[in-house]
Amino acid sequence: MKKIIIGVLSAALFLIGTQSHAQVLAGAGYLFASEKTSGFDETTPYHGFYIGASYNIHLVKGLSVAPGLYANFLAHSESAGAGSAKANVFLMGTTREFALNLPVKLRYSFPLGNDRNIFAFAGPVFQLGLSNKTTVNGSVSFMGRTIGDGTKVDNYDSKNGTANRFNIYLGGGVGLQLGDIIFLVGYDHNLLDVDRLENYKTGRHQLKVGISLDF
Repeated sequence: MKKIIIGVLSAALFLIGTQSHAQVLAGAGYLFASEKTSGFDETTPYHGFYIGASYNIHLVKGLSVAPGLYANFLAHSESAGAGSAKANVFLMGTTREFALNLPVKLRYSFPLGNDRNIFAFAGPVFQLGLSNKTTVNGSVSFMGRTIGDGTKVDNYDSKNGTANRFNIYLGGGVGLQLGDIIFLVGYDHNLLDVDRLENYKTGRHQLKVGISLDF
C-alpha cells in the first residue's frame, strides 16, 4: 500500500512540475477509414470526422507525451437494385458508427524558429465503440405503386451483432505548428480484429487530416 501511495504522489508531483510546460490542444478534422475482410477482394470505405482534445506534456527538450480524448463519426452506404417492365426493387443500407478514441502519442518536435516547428508523433490508440447501427431501407415499385420499409440493425448486439466494440490501433503522423495553429496528418492501423466473426478477419486503417489550436 505504501508503494502505491508513493507512486501516486510521485506521478502527481511530476504532473504538477510539468504543467508550466504543457499544452492543451483542441482540434477536429476529416477522417477516412477502409476495411478489408479476409477472403474478399473488395474494401469498405468509411467517411467522417473527429473532434476532441489532447494534453501535450513536455518531458525533455523536443520530446513530449500527449494523451487525449476524441470522438469519431464514420458512415458508409451501399445500394442495390433490380427491375423489370412491371416492378422495380431498390435496397440501400447505411452504417453509422460513433466511437471514443483515447490516443497516447509520443511527439518529437524540431524547432524552425519564430514560434514554428515541425513534429512527428506515434503511439497506441484505444477505441471504445458507443454506437454502430445499420439502417436498411427497401422499396418496391409495382404498376405505379411504391411500397417502402426500413429497419435498424445494432452491430454491437451481443447475440446478432458482428462488430467488435473494443479495438486498439497503432499509428503515427507528422504535423506543422505555426504559432497557435497546428496542421497534422495521421495514420492508424488496427491491432485487433474489427469484427467478431470466427471464420473471417477484418482489418481497418484510418487516415486523418486535421487542424488543432494550442491553448
